[in-house]
Amino acid sequence: MDNPGVYTLAALGITTALSAQAQTPIIDLDGMTAVTLEFAFAPGTGGSTASVTVQTSFDEGTTWRDIARADFTTAAAVKHCNLEGMLSKGMTAYNTLGSEGVYDGVLGDQLRAVVTSTGTYVGATLSARAAVR
Repeated sequence: MDNPGVYTLAALGITTALSAQAQTPIIDLDGMTAVTLEFAFAPGTGGSTASVTVQTSFDEGTTWRDIARADFTTAAAVKHCNLEGMLSKGMTAYNTLGSEGVYDGVLGDQLRAVVTSTGTYVGATLSARAAVR
């Protein structure tokens, strides 16, 4: 696979509501067969909800598909999931992910994080990292 390693998909402080704020994609991941994702949230004070959706692309970033979503409220948390691209997956129609969802067996050649939050947090931080292989 091209460029295996650990990548930061998102690392930001959250102070105001964010509406599907796409982060810079990680590109050149041709041949990616698996990815372990780690999401970390420290809420500070205030705020209501925060979520991070990791997406992949098959067309050089023109279209993005959700593959994992982590949701947070006002408690600190670290969440993990592992996705594999070598799985046999039956034909299904694509749907966006609901809370805490994963769409396993589908990995393109790019990854990015999209962050959404509601309410006003003070001192909140959120990160998403990907160990790609």
